[in-house]
Amino acid sequence: MHVNFYATLRPLAGGKTIDVDLPAPVRALDVLQAATKNKPDLAAEMWESPGALKSHIKVFINGRQSVHLPQGLYTILHADDVLDVFPPVGGG
Repeated sequence: MHVNFYATLRPLAGGKTIDVDLPAPVRALDVLQAATKNKPDLAAEMWESPGALKSHIKVFINGRQSVHLPQGLYTILHADDVLDVFPPVGGG
């Protein structure tokens, strides 16, 4: 399972992508927790508390924002699914 990080999260993740080796099917939430488990700076930036992302973190599952999916971060993922994680961004 691939988790892609963007903008200010990328250096905290140690690169663009973290590969998570969890048996599918698995919840998106579990993949995110596994991706940040050994990355304390990334975890601090993403998690409000265990299992609760900070409100400014946006997660996309196969190109769709998780908040718009019926099961949100509890969406079941398969081996070829992709998660994209974005911090708040601004610009003009």
